[in-house]
Amino acid sequence: MLDYSQKKKTRKLMYSVPVLFLLFIIFAFLSSKAFALYQKGSEVRGKAEEVKADLAKLEARQGELQKKVDFLKTERGKEEEMRSRFMIGKEGEGVILVVEEKSSTTAGRKASKPSSWWSGFLNFFR
Repeated sequence: MLDYSQKKKTRKLMYSVPVLFLLFIIFAFLSSKAFALYQKGSEVRGKAEEVKADLAKLEARQGELQKKVDFLKTERGKEEEMRSRFMIGKEGEGVILVVEEKSSTTAGRKASKPSSWWSGFLNFFR
């Protein structure tokens, strides 16, 4: 066992200002590295959530595209796609054009020259 005086010297050396300063510097260095790792972990968790959301969107898109591919494998799907893209039809089919009628509101009115503000005022009370 160490005698009392040797214990006192050891304790005095351990609690001296240079040793405490060195321990504080080591603690600050390790704390900064731990905080940097924490920040990187937070970034990685955020990016992982983004990637999961993108994956879900892509899987939904893949499902839609697979349905479209399955539809295009059928005869009806091929025919419908050709009709929509290339404006073609089968032999013997005709084209019907639907023309909308123009409204008769402007045709029913007489084309008159612009009137004065006085006649407009009198027309208001008629």
